[in-house]
Amino acid sequence: MSTFTKVLDRWLTVTTAAAIIVMMLHIVTHALARSIFHAPLYGTNEIVEYWYLPIVALLGIPAAQLQKEHITVTMAVERVKPATAAVFTVFACVLGALVSIAFAWFGLMKALENTAIGSTADVSAVITWPVYYLVPIVFVLLAVLYILDTIAILRRRSQVREEQ
Repeated sequence: MSTFTKVLDRWLTVTTAAAIIVMMLHIVTHALARSIFHAPLYGTNEIVEYWYLPIVALLGIPAAQLQKEHITVTMAVERVKPATAAVFTVFACVLGALVSIAFAWFGLMKALENTAIGSTADVSAVITWPVYYLVPIVFVLLAVLYILDTIAILRRRSQVREEQ
C-alpha cells in the first residue's frame, strides 16, 4: 500500500469514526434533553438524516475499496489463466472508474442545484446543501482508487513478464 492510500485509509477511518461518535453523542444529548428538560435539541432528526448518515455511508465506499472489502464475484476469474484474469480485473477497474466519474458528475450537478436553491431539510431550517458536495468528492476519489488499482495490476503483470 502506498503512502497516499495509507494516509487516505487512516483519514477515512478516523473521520467516519468521529462522525459516528458525534452522531451518538448528539442523539443521546437530544434524548436526555427531551426526557429530562422537555426541551429536545432542534433539528436532531434532520441533522442525523442529512449530515451524519451520508457522511458515514459515503466515506465507507472508498474505505471498502481501499481495504479490498467490497463484494467481488470471482467465479469467472478463478477459472482462467492469471494473464486473462488480470485483463478482466483491469477492465473492471476501468469500468468502475468510468461509472464513478459519471456518479461524480451527476452528484456535482445535484450539489450545484441544491446550492442554488439553498436546500434545507424537509420542514426545518437545517441547511443540507453542503453535504451534497460529498458525493462528487467521494466518487472522484473512488475513480482515483480504481485507476491506482489498474496501474498496480499492470505493473505486477510487467514485473512477472520481466522475471520470466
